Amino acid sequence: MLFFSRPYSRNDIGVTASLRLASEFRQVMQDMLVEFPWQVRLTDWTGRSYAIGRNEAHWRDLPLYIDVKTEAAGRDIINSKPLRFLERFLDGEVCMRGNLYLLSDIRRYGKVSLSLWQLLPQLVASKSVLFQSIARARSSVRTHYDIPQEALSKYLDAVFMSYSCAIFEQPNRLEVKELLEVGAGKTDSFDSLEKAQWRKYKDAVDYIAPREGETLLDIGCGYGGQLLVALEEQPFAKVVGWTHSSNQASKGRDRLSHHDRHRWEIHEGDYRQERRIFDHITSTGMVSHVGPRGLVPYVKNTRKMIRAGGRYLHHALMNPHSERLFDLNVGVAFNKKYVWPGFHWFSLGEHVTALESNGFEIVKLINLSPHYAKTTAAWYERMMASEHDMIAIMGRKAFLAWQIYLAGSSAGFHSGIMHVYRLYCRAI
Repeated sequence: MLFFSRPYSRNDIGVTASLRLASEFRQVMQDMLVEFPWQVRLTDWTGRSYAIGRNEAHWRDLPLYIDVKTEAAGRDIINSKPLRFLERFLDGEVCMRGNLYLLSDIRRYGKVSLSLWQLLPQLVASKSVLFQSIARARSSVRTHYDIPQEALSKYLDAVFMSYSCAIFEQPNRLEVKELLEVGAGKTDSFDSLEKAQWRKYKDAVDYIAPREGETLLDIGCGYGGQLLVALEEQPFAKVVGWTHSSNQASKGRDRLSHHDRHRWEIHEGDYRQERRIFDHITSTGMVSHVGPRGLVPYVKNTRKMIRAGGRYLHHALMNPHSERLFDLNVGVAFNKKYVWPGFHWFSLGEHVTALESNGFEIVKLINLSPHYAKTTAAWYERMMASEHDMIAIMGRKAFLAWQIYLAGSSAGFHSGIMHVYRLYCRAI
């Protein structure tokens, strides 16, 4: 008697191919993260689950859970397409939860980056190689900062709504409970985000130490926090701010409304529209919006607006020196596409050269990277604590994009792949 086995069906072949692909995906992830200190728990589209990493302690005491729901998402990892993999997270083909701070570390340990060919369509579409004209700067800033005000109010500090690096008493202490606790600002007895933002603004005006009756220009004034602290802490005759954001200009004017109206101005527009000369200038993070060719023109324009001997506070996000194109960083490409169009960072050396070559002496500088790691961690934890409200306000896809943006930023500043420096200058 002869026995015949059942012929393979197309379904059998498909299952076998899917299992083979899942095994390849697992091997790629294990090879990529062979030295990874923390735990990542993966579930693939076949339902198999496993852990990668050494499970060392992390301040946010959770693994990163990644559920890869489709073969296409698995192929993105196998074929070195990390940006497309993140996009599948936004589209629901990948689920990530738990310790999203580890995403930035996966990029670092796995040496994940993009090729120029992968990024070329985005570079062409965004015109990111061009200088930031006033119109382009306005569009980029409003896209990032004019998201619904209710969303920003959920996670920025409750006093100043400052959207830049704070200065903490203990920047290396990260405790979720303290990050979530809302303070009152200057008078807080704990290391609150609110007090840290006040300290940042106070540091700037204390460095300037104006004489009675001097003036201050704040370039990229946000919600007016720097102007408010300047009026409260130092004898400025007038403080002036410029921002492209309608939200910021409106809220900033409300914030300063209890002060003498002759002592302050907030303008919605480009700082290059300003024609006056000021005694002193502050700029906290605005230089990130000038585009890849805009650093030197920005410094030259700033120098034209300040008198000789005036003090200038130059606060900037920076990247470590690298011969590799800035946009080939996966996080940069993702954030430019989904969160913060038009931004660009320069290295510390480029900032120093631009300042010293165009009329400024650098008096001192400090690296605030640990402070920004804690600032963005506070924003992320506060945002996640209001997850349902945030999704209702922003939409799910935008909320997921901001998860990657904030958690990745915190980890990047903590590990040193991103920097923020504060340069204290004098116009010469």
